[in-house]
Amino acid sequence: MEDRTRAIGDATDAMTDDELETAIAALHARERELLVAGNSKAAFDLMGTKFVLLSTLEGRRR
Repeated sequence: MEDRTRAIGDATDAMTDDELETAIAALHARERELLVAGNSKAAFDLMGTKFVLLSTLEGRRR
């Protein structure tokens, strides 16, 4: 799991702010679809990824 988290962090660091915003919006939409479909485990996994992107974007804006 740590390798996956590191890979997500590396990819996130390489994204522009616009790319981060687009990815966050896409993850949020997919998360909602999964929740509606009753797949809370997959939605929860996406929330973790979305959180990394949101944290990165917020950190850049400080």
